[in-house]
Amino acid sequence: MAEAWGTRVWLGEVRDWVAESLSGVCVDELGEVVSYSIQPWSTVWTVECGGSRYWLKANRRTRRQEGVVQAAVAGLAPEYVDVPVAVEPERGWILTRDGGQVLWTTLANLRRVEIDSLASLVADYARLQRRTVGCRWLLASAGVREASALVPDVAARAQASHLVSLPADDPRRITEEQYGRVLSALPALRQVGKILAAGPVPPALDQGDLWPGNIFCPVGTCGYRFFDFADAVWGHPFGSLVMLVVECVFRWEVPQPEDAVDLRDDRIREVFDSYLRQWTDLASIEELRELAGYALRTASLNCAAAWLRNLGDATADDLARYGRMPWAWLEDVTKPVLI
Repeated sequence: MAEAWGTRVWLGEVRDWVAESLSGVCVDELGEVVSYSIQPWSTVWTVECGGSRYWLKANRRTRRQEGVVQAAVAGLAPEYVDVPVAVEPERGWILTRDGGQVLWTTLANLRRVEIDSLASLVADYARLQRRTVGCRWLLASAGVREASALVPDVAARAQASHLVSLPADDPRRITEEQYGRVLSALPALRQVGKILAAGPVPPALDQGDLWPGNIFCPVGTCGYRFFDFADAVWGHPFGSLVMLVVECVFRWEVPQPEDAVDLRDDRIREVFDSYLRQWTDLASIEELRELAGYALRTASLNCAAAWLRNLGDATADDLARYGRMPWAWLEDVTKPVLI
């Protein structure tokens, strides 16, 4: 049974845990535990102590590994990920220090500033990812799942079969026509999977939700810092950019055809190349662009899988609101990605 977030009992337990976690850091009395966000899959609260703000996040059962994962990634790349103040894995709690301004709130409206900001952050993110190369078992022991996109045709068939078999009144259910579209894409996905597996870019951490709302802005000489590892997976690193692609297409109103994902816009190319240049010791920028197109197509499977997990304990109201999200992502595997 899901925890009753926000009840008096729950808040009392949270407050006691935060006070104990900060006992060696802050001698002042804790402020009120204040609600910041409540979603079907997680809730976020803030608390003040000694003039500093701390963030408390609680996850549902399928995401309880987040704090352990963040601690493990911070151990590999402390310049880019903050070490949690405390973690309670059994309840999915993670306590972190305030990291300053989030990129989402500071992006300027000027085109040039936006491109420079996004290009700079993806370069830092690539450096973070390269710190994780070869650390599969360390991250797996922390709770990082293997990406659905590692075997894309198998994952696509399994997801589509699950969605088409749901009851007719379930908002997640897809039609037979939609199911057939996924089946028709399986040969192409099988070939894409083979190309990525045989390619020169090794597997690495995929943070799972890379968008400006999960990135702290640089402070002083520090670069961008990344958080929210609840949906992190181990797979092809280039697939990590899928959420940022959505952000760019929406923000810059890039027209999209019905049968493909077209990312050949000059602004998107500039952001992508800033990321890919961090990998050019492995292949030419042209080859990396081609691989990025394949990785982004299959990355939609990771997003669909995350939504399926997040909605596993959802209420009828939550399903009514978010139930179409698994198909919204799965549909994209039927379309080639043009870069």
